[in-house]
Amino acid sequence: MLWYEAQANDNALLVFDGSVLEVFGLSETHRYHIWQEPRLEFSDGVRPRVTIIPRKGHRLSFAYDAHRLDGLRALAARLARI
Repeated sequence: MLWYEAQANDNALLVFDGSVLEVFGLSETHRYHIWQEPRLEFSDGVRPRVTIIPRKGHRLSFAYDAHRLDGLRALAARLARI
């Protein structure tokens, strides 16, 4: 099984194992299953943010480091293929 990981900032790590997207390092762990069809959106500017938008469920938004955007976009592309 292939794991896809992307570090968003010094604290937050996104991990996708093919069936669940998990976010570690925030105040609690967040899980999005593939049936929720999570996708990532990015904002830029002075304080760039990534937002996880599921088809069903709660959105989650947090800061990302601009130099980590390529890894986050690669993870977003993988999620888009589910």
